[in-house]
Amino acid sequence: MRLVVTGGGTGGHIYPALAVAEALQSDPAVESITYIGKTGGLENDLVPQHGIDFLGLEFYGMPRVKSLLLPVQLLNWFAKLEQAKRKAKAYLSDIRPSVVFGTGGYVSAPVLMAAHDLKIPYVVHEPDAKPGLVNQLMSRNAAVITTSFSEGAELLKRKPTQEVLVTGNPIRGSIGTLSRQEGMKLLGLDWPDTQPILLVTGGSQGARRINQAVVEALPTLLNELGLAVVHLTGKKLYDETQAALDAVDASLKTHPFYQIRPYSGEMAALLGVADVALCRAGSLSLSEMYVCGVPTLLVPYPHAAADHQRKNAQASVRSKASILMEDADCNGARLVQALSPLIQDSGMLAAMKSAAIGLGHPDATTRIVACLKRFGNFS
Repeated sequence: MRLVVTGGGTGGHIYPALAVAEALQSDPAVESITYIGKTGGLENDLVPQHGIDFLGLEFYGMPRVKSLLLPVQLLNWFAKLEQAKRKAKAYLSDIRPSVVFGTGGYVSAPVLMAAHDLKIPYVVHEPDAKPGLVNQLMSRNAAVITTSFSEGAELLKRKPTQEVLVTGNPIRGSIGTLSRQEGMKLLGLDWPDTQPILLVTGGSQGARRINQAVVEALPTLLNELGLAVVHLTGKKLYDETQAALDAVDASLKTHPFYQIRPYSGEMAALLGVADVALCRAGSLSLSEMYVCGVPTLLVPYPHAAADHQRKNAQASVRSKASILMEDADCNGARLVQALSPLIQDSGMLAAMKSAAIGLGHPDATTRIVACLKRFGNFS
């Protein structure tokens, strides 16, 4: 079996693709795995770090901002799409993959189009509740469609005979396998077992609005609600968050139940110890929270493409695993107001935890791998 993986632009497209590729790396039936992504994109840096061959395409997203230049920009973009498709076709002709796996993002479009032209079967995976434009278009000729949220399944099914599987998102390594005690040990935390822990994360880039709200609310969270807080600020926002803490109360930085970090490579441990999380509503983050049974207070990024984070958050709220707070409303007072009932009512938190577990798909990677291996004999 020879596999080509494609998808890029954001971690929500890249990490699910990588999770599947990594799961197949040690499979003796797999002859080769190649990732096709954007030259200079995030995937260009990440993929080689995982020991997977990377091939790049020069491509960019479709212009959408209305202006007098838009017709010219669109003509140039279609020319670039054709050029990228020719390059992708050359790559695929050389590799001769058994199947192509695409997780969305504009760079996957020319690869999947080339696969269709060459009669190579491809599988589309949609990470979000609201399907992205590329996956909506490319799902028409997909051999199989997999989705993270059931809400997006029917929007992607274009033919009555198409197979659509709600698999959840493939997730990384040991996430969902660590107990609270194991997580505490790995993180070097010596907090009481009964102390509720709030995990704050704005993703790899951080979220300024969330950081500001946490700084404002921190004295109440720590001293009145009795929370312990692990605060991941994002690398770029770490220094400014430290400065904001100094402006409120510098002693907060050394509070025994507060840890501030720019980022952490121990997400499996953090999710193992968290009782509740404050975060954005990216699909991969939600999938990891679900598998670990972590209730969430979600603040969707308001400028996400096609407002997909709000759609993810709304789907999670409907399932009673999350509470939604709009970015514009996210401040210290509202944060305390939203978290207080969860901390003071153990039954409410337990119900949300149960709902989160019900949404989890710990076998997502295994199911998608099995789906792809159906095409192993294609030549």
